[in-house]
Amino acid sequence: MLDLVTTMPYELKPLPFDKELDGISKKTNDIHHGKLYKSYVDKANEVGEELGKLRDEIVTGTAPGGNTTYSKLRALKLGESFAVNGIYLHEWFFGALGGDGDYKKAPKLSAAISEKWGSVENFQKYFGECAMAARGWAVLVWDLHEKKLKQYNGDVHDHAVWGCIPVIALDVYEHAYFIDHGSDRRAYIAAFWKNLNWEVLEQAFVKAKAVSI
Repeated sequence: MLDLVTTMPYELKPLPFDKELDGISKKTNDIHHGKLYKSYVDKANEVGEELGKLRDEIVTGTAPGGNTTYSKLRALKLGESFAVNGIYLHEWFFGALGGDGDYKKAPKLSAAISEKWGSVENFQKYFGECAMAARGWAVLVWDLHEKKLKQYNGDVHDHAVWGCIPVIALDVYEHAYFIDHGSDRRAYIAAFWKNLNWEVLEQAFVKAKAVSI
């Protein structure tokens, strides 16, 4: 057997807070984090193991390769990107919760947001409407190509703009809010802003700006 790649398993990261959030219940977080996010971690590891076996078989000629209509390789690669993006997006989402929503604790990020959108309040209103228009995710990113903040939406985990580092990731799938708010997504978005940890966002923004391509 060829040992082509040693797969490092993805790990379940704990919630960075242990308090009840304002408008996002413990029950929601227990299900969202403890079951859904965990399922992406488990599936990414499962897919990684299967890809490792298949790589060996393809290289040794004991298994067929790819086909764009259907092949085991195609199915695994689609599952890989969906699961891994599911992990990362949820880690950005949960990692920035647990704060008090005070954007003044992120002076550099707030200044950059205000420069582009006029004020943080203007940005929050615009971002919220983008979140209303998305089926899966609304994301504020540092675009490494443009060297500026950009807002992008993704209907599924696989939708992404290459060369961008998320700063704010908002999950707008119904599982993120239906227990607490029913179909009232706007109420959930308002709760999201109340619970943001802007100090964490500030660190993410500073690190993202330091990356160059």
